[in-house]
Amino acid sequence: MESQQQPEFKDPNTPETTVALEPAPMSNFSPTSQSVQKGRWIFTQVYIFLSQLTQNLGRFWNDYKQLVISLALILVAFIALRVVFAVVDALNDIPLLAPTFQLIGIAYSIWFVSRYLLQESNRQELYQKFQSLLNQQ
Repeated sequence: MESQQQPEFKDPNTPETTVALEPAPMSNFSPTSQSVQKGRWIFTQVYIFLSQLTQNLGRFWNDYKQLVISLALILVAFIALRVVFAVVDALNDIPLLAPTFQLIGIAYSIWFVSRYLLQESNRQELYQKFQSLLNQQ
């Protein structure tokens, strides 16, 4: 019975490992030894990939930092919007609360129109407030 030895792990950047990764002629192997050789090659490739993972992730972060942050902000905004819609929908399901919100909205709209839009002096005041708000940014 053959005893199998565990493969020895070496630094993937050494020339010996590079030579070991080159494909060997297939005619010298039996199907079992070919599959063992292929398994070792796959295992070595996975080992090399995992050993360089932190370097690759760091390089990816440096290259695409702005894009990743933008995508994360879009995702967070989408989730926040879904939560707000769920809360509003839950509040609308409470009896008498939805009509109360509608009455509050109608009353505020009437107050806003009568306060700022009916007279020209009040429209000028609203315009000045709006311009000062824009200039603060």
